[in-house]
Amino acid sequence: MVVLLAVLVVVGGFAVSRMVGSSGGVQVGGRQAGAEYEARDLPRLAEISTWEDADVEAITSRNPFTFGAPPTPTRNLTPPPTRVPIPTRPPQPTPTPRLYMGEDGRVKGPPPAFERKYLGYLGPSYLKVAAFRRQGAEPSTTVVDVGAEGEILDDIFIIREIGHESVLIGFVGYDSSEDTRVPLAED
Repeated sequence: MVVLLAVLVVVGGFAVSRMVGSSGGVQVGGRQAGAEYEARDLPRLAEISTWEDADVEAITSRNPFTFGAPPTPTRNLTPPPTRVPIPTRPPQPTPTPRLYMGEDGRVKGPPPAFERKYLGYLGPSYLKVAAFRRQGAEPSTTVVDVGAEGEILDDIFIIREIGHESVLIGFVGYDSSEDTRVPLAED
């Protein structure tokens, strides 16, 4: 509040000093009281009847109420973007063939593929029997195999664990680390 009051006093003092002027007389409307002015070399307004009679130069000949010609385009001075180099892929190492462990700890070839589909299980939780579907000898036939936990199918596959959504299958002559989980069939 004090700052605003100080600003008002400074502005008021400046306005009064302008009105008083340098000669000490009071100025009214930008001229000193009592001073006379006369116009020199100005044509009288009554003598100018039309704009053609007036000695006035036009600044522009363009009609301000219409659009003019479009400006000339300037050349684009920005350099074209540089192409980003395509990154090179680092060489991929050759994968080492997977080694399969036998029950005796020696390396063996891969176990045979389990080509049956798990259909689900039957029986109570303490005596689950898994059901599998596979292609028969003829293309139009389907064979359903069943087995409990611990049983061996085709002298190759061991049913290790039966679950709600999958079954764990082991292989005869292979370590239990080589077991594979077969999910429940969707079809």
